[in-house]
Amino acid sequence: MTQGTPPSSFFDLEMLASELRRQSSDLSMYAGFLLNVLSALPGDIVEVRREGKIKARLGGRGEPAVLGVQVTLGDRRYLLDRVEFGGPLTAVIQHASGGVVMSNKRVTIEEWSAAMAAELVRVANANAAAAAVLARLTL
Repeated sequence: MTQGTPPSSFFDLEMLASELRRQSSDLSMYAGFLLNVLSALPGDIVEVRREGKIKARLGGRGEPAVLGVQVTLGDRRYLLDRVEFGGPLTAVIQHASGGVVMSNKRVTIEEWSAAMAAELVRVANANAAAAAVLARLTL
């Protein structure tokens, strides 16, 4: 553990998972939430997929809606996706190795949130910057 990093008991895993679940109801807001909070972590761990500008304009939206969010933590990818604006969310956890997806598991939002929260705690225990990011989510 890096000096100055709080122990994992400092992070309330249930609270973190609850916050992740709560934020996921509006995918556009959730994408912004993830980008803002997790962008402090090293690397490009958050990817956002948006609808096209023309489709957004035809739908009366100024900005293209977020259709998908992918968070990559270690060898796991956490995906929230929908086919179209307002459509139901699909939550998937992938295991990848060397850039190749080894498994895809469709899960509930609750399972997705709990798994990502647990992975965030593991990352935070090894990285002070990640611990600071996680603290922003749980305080």
